[in-house]
Amino acid sequence: MAYNSWNSDHLDVVTAFLNLEIDKVVYAELPEGVDWLSESPRTGFLRLNKALYGLKQTPRLWHQSIDGFLLSIGFHKSSADHNLYIDTDIHGVMLLLYVDDIQPLYSESTKTRAIDVKESLMRQYKMKNLGPVKQFLGLEINRLPDGSVTLGQQPYINTILHRYGMENANPVNTPMDYKTRLDNASNNADAEADQVLYQSIVGNMMYAAQATRPDIAFPVAALRRYLLEPYKTHTTAAKRVLRYLKFTADAKLGFPGPRGSLEGLVGYTD
Repeated sequence: MAYNSWNSDHLDVVTAFLNLEIDKVVYAELPEGVDWLSESPRTGFLRLNKALYGLKQTPRLWHQSIDGFLLSIGFHKSSADHNLYIDTDIHGVMLLLYVDDIQPLYSESTKTRAIDVKESLMRQYKMKNLGPVKQFLGLEINRLPDGSVTLGQQPYINTILHRYGMENANPVNTPMDYKTRLDNASNNADAEADQVLYQSIVGNMMYAAQATRPDIAFPVAALRRYLLEPYKTHTTAAKRVLRYLKFTADAKLGFPGPRGSLEGLVGYTD
């Protein structure tokens, strides 16, 4: 995107799962408060014509629908990632699909084709065109005037800090304490920790480590070894990484464009 000076937009499908015809006979019990239905059946049940959120087959039906439509308008799936669709006829237009979020990517030379694709999608499904992408799957995406791009996760980090009551914790400038020994916690009469809580903290940090925060990749990998039998020492170490994330919440990855430089990019990683 940055290196090739590609544009990137964001489309959001409105109530995606409600677009679909149901694939089998399904009855739903009438909820309270629908006595106003003039033709309400005496049985208290209605047969569904459309899919609903919560049905186990609904995500599959949605994928079949959007996948079939994209294939019908000239796209094919990338062999590297089946959520990435590439225009068969005109190279330079791609669509990144994640459930009801679609990110079109295109060059200036294929902008007309990209507009046609977006209009086709918006005729087929009710969508919001959010313009140039700013947030996608918890990532903050910022394009600078010289074409460079930065990626950050400050809102996501603030969310997980609040989730674990760490928003007012004292920040630290390193993710690990060199004095802490994770491997012998069970040999020091250390108290066992809440396994579910520990797994939740490490799991949330893993997404940040994989997306925009390689600086916590090592401590998160070390903490993952104790998911099945965590002790208090491990939980304390995991919360230290959260304190470090609080200190560095605004850190970003920077990717210079063809005319850009590293100057002004925060936390650039080659």
